Amino acid sequence: MLRHIRRLSITRVNAKTSYSNTLQLPKTEFGPKVPSGSSKDELIKLVSEDLYSWQLNRENYNDRWIFHDGPPYANGDLHLGHALNKILKDIINRFELIRYNNKVIYQPGWDCHGLPIEMKAISNSEKASELQPTEIRSLCRRLAMSMIDKQRDQFKEFGIMTDFNNPYITLSNDYEIKQLQVFLKLMENGLLSRQLKPVWWGCETQTALAEAELEYNNAHNSVATYVKFPLASSQFYKLLNEKYPFIEVNKFDVQFLIWTSTAWTIPANQAICIHRDLNYTLIYNDMTNEHLIVAESLADELCKLNESYRRYSEPLCFKGDELLNLEYINPAVGPEYLFPILHGDHVSATAGSGLVHTAPAHGGEDYLIGCRHNLKIMSSVNGQGMFIADNIPDGFSSLKGEYANKKEGLWKCIDIMKEHNMIFHINKKYKHSYPYDWRSNKPVIQRATPQWFVNVEKIKPTAIEALESVEFLPENGKNRLKSFINNRNEWCISRQRTWGVPLPIIFHKESGEPIDDIEVIRFTIKCMTKFGTDSWFTKEDDICRWLPESYKDMGTMYVKGQDTMDVWFDSGTSWSTLGDNMEELSRSDTPLADIYLEGSDQHRGWFQSSLLNKIIASGVNGENFKPVAPFKKIVTHGFTLDSKNDKMSKSKGNVISPKHAINGGGKPFLPSLGTDGLRLWVASSNFTQDVNVSSEILTRVFENVKKLRVTLKYMLGNLNDFEENKKVSYNDLNPLDKLVLSKLFRLQQTCVEYYKDHNFSRVVKDISTHMSVDLSAQYFDISKDCLYTDAKDSKRRRSIQTVLQALLRTYIGLLAPIQPLLVQEVWNVCPEYFKNNSKSPFTVGSWDFYQIPDTYLQESIEHDFSKIWQVKDTLYKSLEELRLNGTFKNKLETQVNIVVDNESSLGKLLTSHQVFLDDYFLVSKVYVNEEPLKEASYFSETSLTLDEQEVKIQIAPSSNAKCPRCWKFVSESEDALCTKCDTVVHKH
Repeated sequence: MLRHIRRLSITRVNAKTSYSNTLQLPKTEFGPKVPSGSSKDELIKLVSEDLYSWQLNRENYNDRWIFHDGPPYANGDLHLGHALNKILKDIINRFELIRYNNKVIYQPGWDCHGLPIEMKAISNSEKASELQPTEIRSLCRRLAMSMIDKQRDQFKEFGIMTDFNNPYITLSNDYEIKQLQVFLKLMENGLLSRQLKPVWWGCETQTALAEAELEYNNAHNSVATYVKFPLASSQFYKLLNEKYPFIEVNKFDVQFLIWTSTAWTIPANQAICIHRDLNYTLIYNDMTNEHLIVAESLADELCKLNESYRRYSEPLCFKGDELLNLEYINPAVGPEYLFPILHGDHVSATAGSGLVHTAPAHGGEDYLIGCRHNLKIMSSVNGQGMFIADNIPDGFSSLKGEYANKKEGLWKCIDIMKEHNMIFHINKKYKHSYPYDWRSNKPVIQRATPQWFVNVEKIKPTAIEALESVEFLPENGKNRLKSFINNRNEWCISRQRTWGVPLPIIFHKESGEPIDDIEVIRFTIKCMTKFGTDSWFTKEDDICRWLPESYKDMGTMYVKGQDTMDVWFDSGTSWSTLGDNMEELSRSDTPLADIYLEGSDQHRGWFQSSLLNKIIASGVNGENFKPVAPFKKIVTHGFTLDSKNDKMSKSKGNVISPKHAINGGGKPFLPSLGTDGLRLWVASSNFTQDVNVSSEILTRVFENVKKLRVTLKYMLGNLNDFEENKKVSYNDLNPLDKLVLSKLFRLQQTCVEYYKDHNFSRVVKDISTHMSVDLSAQYFDISKDCLYTDAKDSKRRRSIQTVLQALLRTYIGLLAPIQPLLVQEVWNVCPEYFKNNSKSPFTVGSWDFYQIPDTYLQESIEHDFSKIWQVKDTLYKSLEELRLNGTFKNKLETQVNIVVDNESSLGKLLTSHQVFLDDYFLVSKVYVNEEPLKEASYFSETSLTLDEQEVKIQIAPSSNAKCPRCWKFVSESEDALCTKCDTVVHKH
């Protein structure tokens, strides 16, 4: 007793002193700020190229995981779309490494040929018009390589696990030769032909364009024109007069009315198509006696366009069949030239006039009609889109040199038709969707030119069959890719450019015909392997070095073709980089890559060209094509949009660069996200749709970055004095500790499943929720008092630290794919015993290191705590009302009594947890069925019904004083330590 009094007196004497040195405060080298400068660079190197090299060269691994990189175009700085793409790939790869211990094979690539680089390289030259092809190619090569170096440095900032110093590059000789070997298979399988037919053509870039190189402008304005062509066939006039005696018409009084949005093609008109099964009628102008043949269903609408015309009151209808093989004239061409009326399946009566102007050199359906009926197929415009005098009728000869699809040329063409009374109506602002050249951003045209076409029709069934075994995310990607392939019969692979892989085809100088001898093609490709593709563009009067022995003495009779291959053919052969033996790769019975991931636009681009080229290469003599895609799985992501849902582009000025997001500042002002902050934005996005980016969104991401760091800092700081041999066994843990481990098990299970489904936004969301709800608002808040104020080696404190260690290990495993720099930074400051002798969280070798035991899942404990938390929620509402009314400043000033039936399950539950309830509720004392003093300065009571039991919650001020060390109101007197703190201090 005397000893106790003496201790109390000593405690009171020192009450004003600080007890901070007696507290177990958190200590860690892990800081709150994101590393920068050399510290960041070292982390990036550790988690990217060093880690990639380690995992690639090890022998102890589970399986190979091949992620084939779709090559970005080597032209200009990276944008956020690049970051989205590369980081998504990296998250998937890192999960395969850490979860499955797979060897990740991921070689980055660059797409280097094509128009944009050529245009940019030439524009930088002072003597562009004088440049020889070899000089152009040299400029392009230098530009492409400089862009690769630039983009490589920027990609490294994303913390990508790969070797950026060993990429595949489409301009390398090795890549080009493999591509030419695929081209050779194309020839051997009889799938390539040269045809004069309409293709999409960029007049500014002066080259043919594939469908994948078009961007559709939904707000394009055309001049829509209704044009009249007089009927020349006398038998139809006779039929009209006999069948409809109320009509009086002479030759040329009856005219066919067509509608077109490309009036510049009228000089190339060769026929008018109708549909044999449609009903047609006449509308007429009683002032001029002009009668127009139109679809019956459209007659009323057409009369509204030109008030001079009206319908007959008497019934007047004839079938399209009656119009077939009639002839008409083009007044601007002259009456001596007659043109036919033909059937076309593509004709409908839903718009226009029900009759379709047909120019076989300027439209796909027109071309097919032309071939079927032996019509003349000759483009009326040249590569620049200017009218060719020799290719248009004399009546349109004044159009020579005019740009057909530009304002002046178009209206000059329309004026000629006006002079010949051919115009019925003009809509100057017809708004519709129209294709634009993706590089010049200008409207394209269709013109017939000799081009090389792949016969997709023959391999289409095999390609569609191959897709049945491919997994898609999102799932609608499968139908999307199928539809693009189903709608494609041919693939134009020739381009009229210098910078690209040349089509290895040799032509006869005089006839202009290509040599179709496969042995010549094979020999030419062999020469390219030796000389390089640049040599192909060297001017040579005698090309004997490119010809096999049987042609050696005819070198002066032939010339090398100057067309290059479509860049989609280039990138579509990139699967050839996934091995050394082209024959084995081509004929493989299984997909070469586990996964392809690119933007949703690649269904019509790289995904499609890769599949088609793989099918092409698998054939033998035009047969036995293998229905095997180069990929097991296709994942697509959307585009990056600004806050107004507009697609980000430099021209709009709404671009946020990855560098800006990483470093912060600038306009708009952004917080400094760092590499992992940028990665967190990617992971947080619903990437299967278009992804919004704004300063507000990135600021929210920054707050999550801070929350992650604070959470990990708390764990590390409170584990600073913990050792492996001081772990508490699971059975000896407190109920709250077991609850946390049960919730942690659920978190890990759900996040792993989300990773498997590539649903990274749910991983981020679930971890964030767990941090906020289960940790910060509950476990950390409840545990702080014990961690800071209990004896260093108390069992309860070690129990909490045991759980913190499990939390830290699990969080590292779950965050690693998304936040590699962060987890490596954490790993670096962890004690050695924690690391399993590994330098990185990625190199522990087995997921067992991170795996939470199944036994941690305790549904009964979770169920019990759900009731305790309901009591807590009701209590907190009352406490908050009292605090807001000024009754007290801190919850610790209160004591609580819970009144409940002792014999009820709820009563027994609360009683069994009573020793912990003050910590759970963060008050100084909690009683169960022990009524607080009612004579206190205040007394509050509330209640709730739980499990059909009424629970009363009584609140009163604590009857004890505040402990100057733990701050709980549990001391016997002012400035005196509470019993627990007094024991710790004097033991300490």
